[in-house]
Amino acid sequence: MNIFLIGQYEGSMVRRVEPKVLFVICLIVGVFETIAMLSGYMLTRIPFFAASDSEDLKNFCYFVAAILFLLIAAYMIYKAFRRAPVQERLHEIAYRRIVLEVVLVAVFTFMAGIGWGFIGHNIIMATCVIAGATMAACALGIWYGFMEGCKGRYVIYGIGGAMLAFVGTEILIRYL
Repeated sequence: MNIFLIGQYEGSMVRRVEPKVLFVICLIVGVFETIAMLSGYMLTRIPFFAASDSEDLKNFCYFVAAILFLLIAAYMIYKAFRRAPVQERLHEIAYRRIVLEVVLVAVFTFMAGIGWGFIGHNIIMATCVIAGATMAACALGIWYGFMEGCKGRYVIYGIGGAMLAFVGTEILIRYL
């Protein structure tokens, strides 16, 4: 949802959407999200976590994963209720600004990768889904922003936060 919002903001500021620029932005988003997810996951593969058969350690890891998802959810819900104004003014898409914003979002993806690693499911499938979904969200966000401006941005933050809160709560209920 954050990637959609970045795309929406950028799309609301351009005269027209150029397919080549859209492709490059989506590629940047996909690469950063993939690296962040795999990096977070690989952090959990260090021998201390990977070789342990302790039920207490596994329960602790599930708890940490749930807390990470719930913290990200709280941040997004906070942004939904904060309702900071957005100044829409015409400019060209700046790759440097987009990379900075995507790196900030990748921090959350890195934490999600850590959570995914603690849960221990298929990281390749999860990374492909995350990369594909974020690339699609970016493209849709740019087109939506171009067509409609920054309408509905706070609802989108709320929906994203609610989805992550659901995942975190589900982990707590299922694994603990």
